[in-house]
Amino acid sequence: TVTAGIVSAKARSLGMSQQTGKQSIESYIQTDAAINQGNSGGALVNAQGELIGINAALFSPTGSNTGYGFAIPTSIMKKVVADLKQFGTVQRALLGITGTTLGTDLQMDERLAEEMKKKADELGVKEGVLIAEVVEGGSAAGVLKSDDVIVGIDGKKVHKFTDLQEVLAKHRPGDKVKVKVIRDKKEKEFVLTLKNSQGNTKVVKDAGMELLGAAFKPV
Repeated sequence: TVTAGIVSAKARSLGMSQQTGKQSIESYIQTDAAINQGNSGGALVNAQGELIGINAALFSPTGSNTGYGFAIPTSIMKKVVADLKQFGTVQRALLGITGTTLGTDLQMDERLAEEMKKKADELGVKEGVLIAEVVEGGSAAGVLKSDDVIVGIDGKKVHKFTDLQEVLAKHRPGDKVKVKVIRDKKEKEFVLTLKNSQGNTKVVKDAGMELLGAAFKPV
């Protein structure tokens, strides 16, 4: 069955990592394509018949296609497929920060939205990703600081956290990225070398389990 997959938003997050407890990359294309349980993996194509996304999730009050559909962009999918072919597992590059979208969000309560507005006024920037903490030994350690606001990466504007995730999902550990931040109301640009979750730039081998900085799998 073919349905009209009108795109209404890009770089959407569903908060699945909070529900599952597992870290996940979320930067979905929101579409009205009729996705039902079991149809994940279907093609989202443009008017020229080119693949632009893989239908992956449904947000629905009934469990059927009365809600919103979400597709994984092919830009992320291509890199995942290439990693699986070459290395046997996906190579995740991390920026090494914890942060939040600056500016109001539909999911925020009024108090939090007001706090964000005050913080934005104080920092002199309307939108971007506000850094709360820089992870020790991570890609951003010694370069970025808490209260920096990331407004661009690799020449692309960063409006929200999912914009940042989408760009990072296309990179491997060892890649260099240009990060544009607002610090003390001034724009600064830094070049960072991305690291993996173990804090280095090596290829991560296929691991069944990671524990205490070591990777394990069944014999």
